[in-house]
Amino acid sequence: MIIYANDTNVLVVDKNEEALQTKLSLVMRQLENWFLKNDLFINTTKTAAVSFHLFRSKPLFKQRILLRNNGVKYMPEVKF
Repeated sequence: MIIYANDTNVLVVDKNEEALQTKLSLVMRQLENWFLKNDLFINTTKTAAVSFHLFRSKPLFKQRILLRNNGVKYMPEVKF
């Protein structure tokens, strides 16, 4: 995890799509709890996901990522 003054980036990796979905759900719940416990606000309108993969192994679908019961949008690129 990389944390800046106001940015958080999380990298979740797995070769198996089902295992990746499980990891994503767990990590997002943990992040929500951590932010809540530390009185930090998550701006869901600025939250985005990027999918990294080999060109030949492009996934058939993108994993569902929920943050505060809202779906996180996938973007082709984001500022880092």
